[in-house]
Amino acid sequence: MRIQLPSSLNYVSLALIELLIVAPSISQAQTNPKEVMEQVEVTAEKRTTLLNATPDAITAMKGSKMIEIGLTEVADLVKLVPNATFTSNFGSSQLFVRGIGNTFITAGGDPGVATYTDGSYISDQTSANASLFDLQRIEVLRGPQGALYGRNATGGAINLISALPTDTFKGQFNVLMGDYGRKDAEGFFSGPIGNGSTTARLSYQIKKMDGYTSNPLAGKTYPSVLPGGGSTVGPSKLDDVGSQSLRFQTMTDLGNYSKLRLIASYHRASNNGPSATPLVDPVMSSGLLYGVFPSSNPRVTNSQGAYNKVDVNALQAIYEMPIGKNTFKFTASMRDSKAGVFQDGDATEALVAGTRFTTSSKDKSIDAHIASDENSKLQWVIGSALLQFDQQQDIQVQSKAPLGFFQPGAPFNIPVPLEFLLGGKVRTQSSALYTDMRYSISPTLALRGGLRLNKDEKTATEYQTVAALGLAGKASPHAEWSSTPSTLGLEWKVSSDSLAYTKLSHGFKSGAINLGNLQPEAVKPETVRSLEIGAKTSILEKQGSLAVALFTSDYKNMQVSQVGLASVILTNASSAKINGLELEMLVRPVKTWTLGMNIGLMDPTYTNFINTNERVQPRAAVSVKGNQLANISKAQASLSAEWNESVGNYQLSARSDYIWRDSFYFTEFNTADTMQKAYGLLNLSGTIRPNGSAWKVYGQIRNATNTTALTSMTIASPLLLSARSVGYTPPRSVGVGVIVDF
Repeated sequence: MRIQLPSSLNYVSLALIELLIVAPSISQAQTNPKEVMEQVEVTAEKRTTLLNATPDAITAMKGSKMIEIGLTEVADLVKLVPNATFTSNFGSSQLFVRGIGNTFITAGGDPGVATYTDGSYISDQTSANASLFDLQRIEVLRGPQGALYGRNATGGAINLISALPTDTFKGQFNVLMGDYGRKDAEGFFSGPIGNGSTTARLSYQIKKMDGYTSNPLAGKTYPSVLPGGGSTVGPSKLDDVGSQSLRFQTMTDLGNYSKLRLIASYHRASNNGPSATPLVDPVMSSGLLYGVFPSSNPRVTNSQGAYNKVDVNALQAIYEMPIGKNTFKFTASMRDSKAGVFQDGDATEALVAGTRFTTSSKDKSIDAHIASDENSKLQWVIGSALLQFDQQQDIQVQSKAPLGFFQPGAPFNIPVPLEFLLGGKVRTQSSALYTDMRYSISPTLALRGGLRLNKDEKTATEYQTVAALGLAGKASPHAEWSSTPSTLGLEWKVSSDSLAYTKLSHGFKSGAINLGNLQPEAVKPETVRSLEIGAKTSILEKQGSLAVALFTSDYKNMQVSQVGLASVILTNASSAKINGLELEMLVRPVKTWTLGMNIGLMDPTYTNFINTNERVQPRAAVSVKGNQLANISKAQASLSAEWNESVGNYQLSARSDYIWRDSFYFTEFNTADTMQKAYGLLNLSGTIRPNGSAWKVYGQIRNATNTTALTSMTIASPLLLSARSVGYTPPRSVGVGVIVDF
């Protein structure tokens, strides 16, 4: 692979690496030693290490801090992670890391950022966006992952680590109330049970909010789009929240340093779902048929029916035991999830289109590995993984499309009822053997390497029916792929507080089946080769930390979303290249102030991609070579400032977070009507705790400047829905809560 970095990034990277090398001497020149800032532990290498001593681009935060600053959803991770963006579609969430994610939510495909909960992989995107609660830590690994998380992690991986049961009785209760009828409650109870060899922890969360998008059609009953279908009732609010989450776990000491941890979790969400507001577009069915267009107010959406339901049940067993100086760990999990979504597709008083989306998934996974003694010269992890996902999906799209759609330019618009039924079942089986090693060449120099032998197999039964067009068919596609994701790197301990590293990674994402589209060939696997150079150091007498990463990634057969006749499908972009730079800095210049800065710069470009724009008639394939990757900004930044001070009998804190994102496009065609201009969001939070008390009051103001910007855009065939359906940033909201520890 030939790697060529942009000259501008070369100069910046050299300057930053030099800064990291000289930073220790700068720190030592300071006087008046201060208390050292607490360091975060991570388990990204399947062993416990300090964040600043881990030669990988990782962002981590302790769970105890997340509630106060308002980090309660996957979408909130953009506050912390450079070169991370978030989008949602039909109730599913997708975090993009270093330009890689996937807006494709249907079964048969996989995200580019892998999500793990306590070591178990989550396959279903419609249930992966469950609220974050009672976590010990959250970790975001940036860039292609090789041996340890090498399956479908071409952009990165997210590790959610639940808080552990405690040896003594502890508990916490938290309640938050705010505008839009917001009422949240969460907490935990933890302590020993039985004879004391077993500890347990019960965690819960309840969330409710009325929603901030009004519906002028609320309370009215509407007939089906097609004869014989069910009626719908317009909801009063969209973007509402209604969810309950529960987690119970036990930790048993089996003797001889062996432990067994059992986890049972439940999550349910039932609401009207996110608003998906079609933009006024000349190809809209409602406009062509009736001259009726949706509201231009982003906080008003006409909806003749909407619901969003998610149910998730999961069981996990985690067993650890020593083998000499080494540690054996076995993790087994079962996860059962169901989701149902209905949306009024045209968002007008004209009943033109509606979509029902149902999916279910049964996940089974096993991971077993042995990790060597952490103090040995040769450190290693050897393991195996088995995964099986059984997913079923059914999509029903009802519409009345103008006859002029079939005959472009026709002078008449006769409504033709259409019903698309597509879906099926798909089984994914994956098996892998992996190893990751680190060899200390000297006290300051170490060689790293990892290899994963992976095999994926997908078998499906699918159907598609379009009665009005006389189309019906079934198929049983099957495909399998083998891959060898890998890493090779070198780390250099510049000083006791500084680390530099380089890493060459090969990532792989499994091929996919466009379930329900009856395509003769599966979507090709996505592969990436990436070179990363980075460094980490302590600064200001260990009152701060600085991390920098420079990377270049070449993608082949990148999996991207494409508008099809009946649904959005996956296709392959021949090649793409992403060059980037990331900087993370956290400093405490004085005892009462902590300042943070994250900067991400990228040049995400399609280097070879020919695609068809379904919104342009007549249809024609066009080259998008040189265009900016969809959903990705070239620059973004996050700034934080936190103040802590003792005033009288109270401990006070205040924090501000500002997230800025450069302009970006929602499609690979980079047209003006699919672009969001640069914007910024300001979030404020604070706490008050009486000295020596077990309780504190906290407050939050999210989107303090009430900025409105597009966060998602779904491009659909004009035959079915509006050509462009969008989601917006939530408006300004205020909340006040109380946290009680006992």
